[in-house]
Amino acid sequence: MTALQAPHRSRVGKRVQPKGLESTRLPDDIRIMVEQEALDIFTSMSNAGQPLSKTLVAIFLSGMNAAQTVRQT
Repeated sequence: MTALQAPHRSRVGKRVQPKGLESTRLPDDIRIMVEQEALDIFTSMSNAGQPLSKTLVAIFLSGMNAAQTVRQT
């Protein structure tokens, strides 16, 4: 089985502004790292048979945890 991969940067072109949400442009290396982390969590949760709702919560909480850690340093 092949692991999920983030889209190649050539496919990520247009900047999308989600309605009612904030967005920011990230350097490619950071964007790739964030995408890989989300895909790793998605893969782990899917392989464990967890529903999408719990998977999204896990991805969200991982991001919140990372933000909290950065804020404390």
